[in-house]
Amino acid sequence: MASRVGHLVVFLSLAFVTGACRPPRTQPCQTPPAATASAFVRVEPVALDAEGAAIVAPGNVTFDEEHVAAIIPPVQGRVMRLLAAPGDHVAVGAPLASVYSAEVAGAGAGMSEARINRIAAEQSVARAERLAAEGAGSQRDVIDARTALATARAEEQRAAAVLRSLGAPAMAVGLYTLRAPLSGTVVQRSLRVGAEARPDASEPAFLVADLDHVWVLAHLHEAQGSAVRVGDRAQIEVPALPGRHFTSTVDHVADAVDPNTRTLVVRIRVENADHALKPEMFARVTLRTRAAGVVLVPLHALVTQSQGYAVFVETSPGHFDRRAVTLGAELDGRAQVLSGLRPGERVVVDGALLLDAAAEQVL
Repeated sequence: MASRVGHLVVFLSLAFVTGACRPPRTQPCQTPPAATASAFVRVEPVALDAEGAAIVAPGNVTFDEEHVAAIIPPVQGRVMRLLAAPGDHVAVGAPLASVYSAEVAGAGAGMSEARINRIAAEQSVARAERLAAEGAGSQRDVIDARTALATARAEEQRAAAVLRSLGAPAMAVGLYTLRAPLSGTVVQRSLRVGAEARPDASEPAFLVADLDHVWVLAHLHEAQGSAVRVGDRAQIEVPALPGRHFTSTVDHVADAVDPNTRTLVVRIRVENADHALKPEMFARVTLRTRAAGVVLVPLHALVTQSQGYAVFVETSPGHFDRRAVTLGAELDGRAQVLSGLRPGERVVVDGALLLDAAAEQVL
């Protein structure tokens, strides 16, 4: 009972004093000097956020496009063997699949023919040089033989290059091997044994990515984009990894706004040694810009009003003004105030709702 009476005394004291607060609401309000009131109203000075202004935006994890490879079969063929599975770590040049292709078989036959022609041309040169040395042949015959040999060698090199581009051995009999062009993890495989591999398939045969570092893409409203610069600090939180925070810096700011979403994409490169961050995870990105003069207030110091938020500012001991403020990001139980407060001003951090309720009763 005594507790209820104490609360009532405080409320009536506040209501009595705020009776002097008539519209407009910017008129000062005075709290009672009674000791009971001081137990419910606490005032603290506001300070600048030492880390700078913040922008909080939704984001997503994606591959680092500089370290990902979509592997597409160079020619049509039938899958004979699969040599790597999703989740496997592969090195540069590691075999991923073996495919039989009639086109590769034709290229192998062309290579064999070119090799035979080159051997025959070498023999022709040797014969022409021997006859010329014995006086039974002309120098012209030697020149012609050497020209034919050069042509045969060029054709053999061309045929060998075709086979190399297909991942086939020099003496191919129709088989070629898909290989990893970089070290990383196999994150996708669309091939099946016995199925047809095609260069025009809707999906790559394999997707290999180096997941030791990934990109986090933050999607900012177009009005926020001008405040962000390359090098600004970023903190990433991922709902799928509660309690973990990843820090990095802005790597790139898009040069154009997405016409469909009206957002500007900001790219952040994040180290991911333990591969905890997975592509397509959702993220919450807090960007710290270089704007100065942003103050912080506890969330419980804020009161709502018809057009936003306000705080009670102490103008003198026991006297308060209700002042409208423009808020920025909410960070760890505090809100950044973009306008309406100056560093050093004293605001009510406990009891603001009591003051506001008492003022509403009178007004």
